[in-house]
Amino acid sequence: MHEERYQIGDRGTTTGQISLLYKLLADHRRRVLLQCLRDTEAPMPISTLVTEVTQSDDRYPSTGTTDTEIALHHIHLPKLAETGIIEYDQSAQQATYTAPSQVDVLLDQMLVTAGPTEQETSQLE
Repeated sequence: MHEERYQIGDRGTTTGQISLLYKLLADHRRRVLLQCLRDTEAPMPISTLVTEVTQSDDRYPSTGTTDTEIALHHIHLPKLAETGIIEYDQSAQQATYTAPSQVDVLLDQMLVTAGPTEQETSQLE
């Protein structure tokens, strides 16, 4: 089956791309990850990202840095890289924020208004 990959933020952004962006930003860890990357202009080492995400995510006290590192490497960073929101260099173990301004605006709005989702909260129980 052919899977579409969207580059978000270009002039031809579609409704599907906007929906995908909302899905990506629905995850609290991805929002924290993107905020960390956005606040740094240089590529950030993945180890630093793991520390930042783990420390800022007090809703998951039982989740250690190993679980966070696995989730970042295998889920969150690849998904964000596929859409062009970040550049993820697995071999160099670093990531860089590359999102267009419309992603910044939405991220700012979601950082202010979004808390844990019911799905994320139910995973704790």
